Amino acid sequence: MKKGKAGVRYVLRSAAAKVAAGAVGALALIPGLLLRTGAAAVGGLLRLLRLAPRTGTKWGVYFTRWSLHLAKKVHTRLMDKAKKQLVAEARPDVMTDFDEPGHTRPLTDGPFGTDYFGGNLVSVFQTETEAVRDAYAAYDPPMMLAVAAEYWGLPEGLTSAAEAVRQLAVNTADKYPADAKMADLVAQVYALLHQAAQKAAEVGPLFAKVHENDLRRFEEPRPGEHMWNILERRQDGGFDQRQPSRFVAVAQDVAHVYARYEPGHMNQVAAEYEGIPAGIENVAAAISLLQVRSNDRYPVDKAVVDAIADVHQLLMAAASAAQELMPNFRRLHAPDISRHEAPRNGEEAEGMWDV
Repeated sequence: MKKGKAGVRYVLRSAAAKVAAGAVGALALIPGLLLRTGAAAVGGLLRLLRLAPRTGTKWGVYFTRWSLHLAKKVHTRLMDKAKKQLVAEARPDVMTDFDEPGHTRPLTDGPFGTDYFGGNLVSVFQTETEAVRDAYAAYDPPMMLAVAAEYWGLPEGLTSAAEAVRQLAVNTADKYPADAKMADLVAQVYALLHQAAQKAAEVGPLFAKVHENDLRRFEEPRPGEHMWNILERRQDGGFDQRQPSRFVAVAQDVAHVYARYEPGHMNQVAAEYEGIPAGIENVAAAISLLQVRSNDRYPVDKAVVDAIADVHQLLMAAASAAQELMPNFRRLHAPDISRHEAPRNGEEAEGMWDV
């Protein structure tokens, strides 16, 4: 409830920031128009005297831009303040008793020990994708054929990660006591992930096309091909051409783990809805790392870098759409959630309504 109230206050402050910025901009526009008119008049006089052909129009326009700059500055400052207040208000209370392995936190303030439904649980999807992010960050491809495997493996890896979201949509529709609209919302997030996977399928062929000559040295080596090497390499070829993709290997675990996950309570399902945005951002972080390395370290064409950037952009769009899952879950299931967050006459009394 604390987090929900903080979110409402943030929305209100955001709206107030836009109103204030608009009002300041409108007020600043009035003197700006007057000054611009004066500048135009002065410029016209100077042009008539042939002293400065474009003086009035050259610097007069800056007067009307004052309002835009001032409005933007006010909006930015107010939004920064609103975000800081959101973080402060939504921060959970400090707790000194930590969970022991395999045990849940003792019940304190409510049935789940926090001030909002499912708040003491961590999303399985988020946890598994953190492993993807961390494993990929630690991976250092030994040669360009290993990098090529990452490019080719992008669609399969993203499909594996997206499979978990698809499974959540199916379970929401068929197994969980959730509103049908929730299944549609999760399906929309999956659709964006599917688009990202489709876009990722273009990266490998593009890489093969723009680096045809480089790849031919491995696929059809001429006698003594190693003599063209920049650095000293093993003359027998050194590495197998078909390197496995590290991204695919770690992303497959997400789908495998999630396929076996059976939440026993709706607060666990709520944790999944809440963790989907961060989970997608974890996957996007791995793609972003590949993009940065391709741009700064790997000897590849910039067209490949741009193609990976397009994939990352689609992933961030999916993460943005996923931000709406938890607010909609709370809205669509407000009576159910209130039984846990604000039980009538205590938990035992509210429990009399348990099915």
